[in-house]
Amino acid sequence: MFATPVFSTAEITAFVGAFIWPFTRISAMMLVAPIFSAKSIPVKFRVAMAIAITLVITPVLPPLPLVDFLSAQAVLILIHQVIIGAIMGFALQLAFNIFVMSGHILAMQAGLGFSMMNSPQDGVQVTVVGQLYLMLATLLYLALDGHLILIREVLNSFYLLPIGAGGISTTGYWLLVNWGSHMFLSAVMIVLPAITALLMVNVSFGVMSKASPQLNPFSVGFLITIILAFAIIYVTLPTLVPHFETIMTEVFQLIQDILQLSVSSASLRDALSDVVTLNFMSIATRGTF
Repeated sequence: MFATPVFSTAEITAFVGAFIWPFTRISAMMLVAPIFSAKSIPVKFRVAMAIAITLVITPVLPPLPLVDFLSAQAVLILIHQVIIGAIMGFALQLAFNIFVMSGHILAMQAGLGFSMMNSPQDGVQVTVVGQLYLMLATLLYLALDGHLILIREVLNSFYLLPIGAGGISTTGYWLLVNWGSHMFLSAVMIVLPAITALLMVNVSFGVMSKASPQLNPFSVGFLITIILAFAIIYVTLPTLVPHFETIMTEVFQLIQDILQLSVSSASLRDALSDVVTLNFMSIATRGTF
């Protein structure tokens, strides 16, 4: 007869924690990140991908804390992992929304704002030009192995901000919020040449209508503006590549900065806690004597 193996509580906690907490951070990231969070991707596929990535990276992770899963500390750690993964995916989602917004701005200026369609990424109504820019950004993201870089950044996050070291600091949240204003600036800068060209076209029609009102240029101006808008979009499409590379570099640097600031804040909190504890111990010692 073979003896039944007996596992201690600490061994069971270490075994389950080695999978559950990394899986929580990875699945939260995939729930929010572009492409992984698309409506067209089944939930079962996302869960299977999260499990596969967790099984691959678990052996190389730093030591995990031994915490009882029924304790309040375990719940707090679980919430921290969800927030960390969601913020990483949300930061990348902001980067993709830059191209949707730039296409929307261009469409409104070119008179194409009436052409709307459902976005397969978010399931909301966007302009056709915005959807075109989003598709190009998605293709560039996959061609440049952006999805693999994101998985690498998730793995690095376990070293920058290990499990049990705390969550995102207040400074990290503010850094993400401030980058939202950068999103609007980047969206305008991408389509600024096209907007300037369309402005010159509209100014030309205005001068023509003033010079010879009998020509009535606005009767054909709408059609000419749309045709010129398509030509301008075709000419300015190659400029999306350097913009995309710059934005991706900035957003991955943003993720690293948020994690590093959170680590610094956690270290500062621990240092302050140690100082307070030592002060109380010294006061108690003096009171005893």
